[in-house]
Amino acid sequence: MMSLGRYGEAAEAYSTVLNEVDPNNEVAKRGLEDCRTKEQQLREEKERELRKMQEVLDQQKKAEKEAQEKESNNKSDDNNGGDGEDDDLLGDFFSEVEKATEKPKPTKSEPEEEATNRIKTQLNDLGTSQSQIDRLLQVNYEWKNLNPFYVLDIPHTLDDDSIISARYRAISLLVHPDKCLDNKVRAKTAFEQVRKAMNQMNDADKRKHIRALIEEGMKQGKRAWKEECSRNSSVHPENEEGLAQAQSKATMKIFAEIEQKRREIERRKRKFEQRERAQEDDEKKKETDERRFQKEWREGERVDKRVGNWRDFQKKKRTG
Repeated sequence: MMSLGRYGEAAEAYSTVLNEVDPNNEVAKRGLEDCRTKEQQLREEKERELRKMQEVLDQQKKAEKEAQEKESNNKSDDNNGGDGEDDDLLGDFFSEVEKATEKPKPTKSEPEEEATNRIKTQLNDLGTSQSQIDRLLQVNYEWKNLNPFYVLDIPHTLDDDSIISARYRAISLLVHPDKCLDNKVRAKTAFEQVRKAMNQMNDADKRKHIRALIEEGMKQGKRAWKEECSRNSSVHPENEEGLAQAQSKATMKIFAEIEQKRREIERRKRKFEQRERAQEDDEKKKETDERRFQKEWREGERVDKRVGNWRDFQKKKRTG
């Protein structure tokens, strides 16, 4: 569990060993201490990332505010420009009328702030950049990441575009190659996996189809779990973790089978295209050979004819 970044669960397991099994277990003590240290480091890293995000947002807001103030000053200079006291008074009058009748313009700060808060919330659940890269690039990741809901680490029942988008942006922020300079190659691969998953999620029809596949995997996994419980009396049917693993395995199998079929179709298509190209090449070669033969035959015929004519001429010459 520690290798997956689940330090809280690991700490609970070590605490259970110390409290209920062996209070003097050195391995459990060291493990619990390591978990607490890692959790503290994780919290500190999250705080640093949130501070960096806040600084970027503050800079953007400051730049927007300065631009608005500059635009307002330019308008004020234009309204005040003129000759004489009457023009100034008239300009002030119209400015007051415009302010009184002007409708408040909607600002972008509130939606932006709401989106930022959603991203912060997602970051609190995702852990560190390293833990996300390890999750996205674990063994057989190419098969596991066929499920975009798994890549984004969200339940398949979630259908709120704003939350899905915030999740995608949060994970992208964690695994972006520019943010992971010490592990840029793996970060780039992880980032591509996340972007590929989001491309699928942006397609409403694909998302609906993927959700249906997951539902079917959940059903198959539940049936497999019941069969396992009936065969093995030591397996408790109410073990939710075992049921979740069975459903996850069945869902992954469905996605893997579909991908295998897709690859098989692609392989057959390439093989067919190669065969078609080979046949075309053979036909072209036959045509080229035929043209060459005809050309050589015609040239040979002309030579034979010239030789024959010369012999006839010589023969006539001798007889004459």
